[in-house]
Amino acid sequence: MKITLSTSDFGCFLIQAEDGRDILIQSDWEFPGLASTFGWVHAGGSAISEARDFLDEHIGDSVEDPGYFE
Repeated sequence: MKITLSTSDFGCFLIQAEDGRDILIQSDWEFPGLASTFGWVHAGGSAISEARDFLDEHIGDSVEDPGYFE
């Protein structure tokens, strides 16, 4: 199943499944893992801010669900 990245209020992100379910990602500690799901590779520096920037640039992208909706 594909998941799609979208934004939510207050700087949070949503993962939306094809079947209509969604998950709110609101903790910035989760941003690096979420960004990795969508193809980000951490290269040093501030992981959280780099991950947030990556996610902001990839709103609307879809990937295979690695297990968020199992």
